[in-house]
Amino acid sequence: MAEMTVFINSRPFQVVCADGEEAQVSQLAEDLAVRVARLKEGNEKIGDSHLLVLSALTLCNELRDMKHEIEAIRQDVAKASAARETLGGKMDDMEAALSAALVLAAEKVEAMLPPPETPASETPKA
Repeated sequence: MAEMTVFINSRPFQVVCADGEEAQVSQLAEDLAVRVARLKEGNEKIGDSHLLVLSALTLCNELRDMKHEIEAIRQDVAKASAARETLGGKMDDMEAALSAALVLAAEKVEAMLPPPETPASETPKA
């Protein structure tokens, strides 16, 4: 496990993370520090714990919104999948109808053609 120091609101915090995740933890800490700094603008007297609670609430709100968006996307995907299956069934029906129409057309064309001539060697002898 790796131990590192991150700075939030100009205060150091010791955190432990899995080896190799230091860069990710550092990036997350920078994101949190930016969020805290935004909340602090105009509220310089607000305490650290209050800032962190407000930041956590903001993050929870964003997470909830993203979960709603993901659910909406899942529903859209499910609808699209159902529509694709319906369309696939209609395509199968259209292919069958087209195939039947082509067979019927071929039979009609064959019926309009004169009968094939029988070669003399195959002419039945009486």
